[in-house]
Amino acid sequence: MTQKNDDIFKLRNLAIEKKEARENLSEDLSETKERLRPANLIQEAKDKALDRVQKTGESALQGVKDNPGKVASVAAAATLLALRKPITNYFTNRRADNDGAKTNDAEE
Repeated sequence: MTQKNDDIFKLRNLAIEKKEARENLSEDLSETKERLRPANLIQEAKDKALDRVQKTGESALQGVKDNPGKVASVAAAATLLALRKPITNYFTNRRADNDGAKTNDAEE
């Protein structure tokens, strides 16, 4: 009779484990469905992108703090590159004005 009771006890435990496994699977499935909703995926992607941008910005800021001379040189070069046409036009117009003034002085 003891063997029969042990078998019944084992079957009861297996039934309990089966029920718990189903409940866990159901919870996992619900969590997975919620996580895979498009709105949640989009929000997660936004959050990760924001974190990366913040880390990159912090890293860039630290680089600027560590190398202020190099940053100033690069900024100056970029400014001159961006303003090359207006600077060229300024000096060209200035020469033309000076040449015109010399011609007017010579005529008088």
